[in-house]
Amino acid sequence: MLTYAALLPGLALLPQRAQPQAAELAFAHVTTRGAFDAAVQRARSQRKPVLAYFTAEWCPTCKSIDARVFSNSAIKRRLEAIALVRADVTAVDAGNRALMEHLRVPGPPTMFVVDPRDGRERPGTRLVGAVDANLFLDTINLAGL
Repeated sequence: MLTYAALLPGLALLPQRAQPQAAELAFAHVTTRGAFDAAVQRARSQRKPVLAYFTAEWCPTCKSIDARVFSNSAIKRRLEAIALVRADVTAVDAGNRALMEHLRVPGPPTMFVVDPRDGRERPGTRLVGAVDANLFLDTINLAGL
């Protein structure tokens, strides 16, 4: 046993995790108005609010939000009962342009909550541009989520 331990120097130095990591967020990925409407309808049938998040691969601010907001374990836990829809507008094609125009989204990153009762954007929940974990939590707290 000592021989085996000698072969793996540093193994004992690996930090132990204090808490288990929260599960990865399960976003429904959409690129068109039809797909977005279907995702919202599924959530409404389950009586779940929807967090709509408009993002793009070429958006550095979106990558920061993914890394600093959606990877936060406290936020992951808060979002467990919420349907998550990621509208990917990377391609900037007719389908996602129509979706953005319909929802008056100026560009990524933009996020807001859709109320399950009427399928409309919940007032006061729209966030455009850079968002940190505190602002995001404040917003979902104000939305009653």
